[in-house]
Amino acid sequence: MQLTIRELRQTDARAFLEIHHAAVRGSAAHDYSAAVIEAWAPLPITDRSVQRVVSNPDGEHRLIAEIDGLAVGIGALVAKNSELRACYVHPVAGRKGVGSTLLLELERIAVASGLMSLSLDSSLTAEGFYRSRGYVALGYEQHLLSGGVPMACIKMRKVLLSQNS
Repeated sequence: MQLTIRELRQTDARAFLEIHHAAVRGSAAHDYSAAVIEAWAPLPITDRSVQRVVSNPDGEHRLIAEIDGLAVGIGALVAKNSELRACYVHPVAGRKGVGSTLLLELERIAVASGLMSLSLDSSLTAEGFYRSRGYVALGYEQHLLSGGVPMACIKMRKVLLSQNS
């Protein structure tokens, strides 16, 4: 098994959404209502949603993880906000180190960008993943999804260690 992490290309936009949707619908469905899942990962994936990924309106730094050339994970960082925006793994690649490897690379990029910490809105599903990697829960909140659908989340934060620490 060869795991590689690389920058997301425009031609990967549909794969980015497919991985996101598979992760949400496959892993998080037991923690959230059908209405939340549909707002979080609406189907079908449209050309408009693909174009939104391509346009990258928030200036996300995006990564894609591949196992033997097959896209299985995505990650995104918004450096200007010190925000970890996404770390999703397709269920077929769960428990193979994809999420951990993506997260480490996003944290490396954050440190190289001069960030001292990262914050995120974790899903209930992913809270344990982030806790085990040094993120601290700051409290339970509501994240607003498309159409104003509220989603329970956990605000989390991690102080990053610089390369020189």
